[in-house]
Amino acid sequence: MSELLKEFTFEKSPSKIIYLDKEPLKLSNEFMFFHNKSKFRKDLVRLQNLIKSYTNAPLHAAGIRDSYLKEEFSEEYLITIFATPETIKKANEIIENHSNIEVNKGCFFLKADTNFVLLLSRDMEGLILGIDTIEVILKQILEDYIYQEKFDDYIKICAFELYDCSKST
Repeated sequence: MSELLKEFTFEKSPSKIIYLDKEPLKLSNEFMFFHNKSKFRKDLVRLQNLIKSYTNAPLHAAGIRDSYLKEEFSEEYLITIFATPETIKKANEIIENHSNIEVNKGCFFLKADTNFVLLLSRDMEGLILGIDTIEVILKQILEDYIYQEKFDDYIKICAFELYDCSKST
């Protein structure tokens, strides 16, 4: 069994990061990047390409179906959920459980849980910073996975919550 990368290294430390004592997310080829606005769909391509460059398996991106997401959430947040098609059916519940978190403009909230990675922001500045952060984290996880050479095991993402803002906020 491969060891789990339990802490990440950042060029600039995030405002807040908490590592949670939960089961890690186990990546499979069923995972997809779900989003609620087509205007930032292209920004997810680099995450797809990063994963593909390490695994040779392209992960898809798709919009979150309206029936899975309350309009009020879609109006309030720019949302990316990295999950399976089965988990995304619980998008309202996932966001409802995090709707009490204050996310200011230029900021983002990122959570990795056992079944999903959630990115919430209020604007493109926060969203892009969040995608940049996911890219940094994924690269470290994928490099560690390759280094360990335990290819018969899952790529795992430890559970954490992270909040950060751009330098201009």
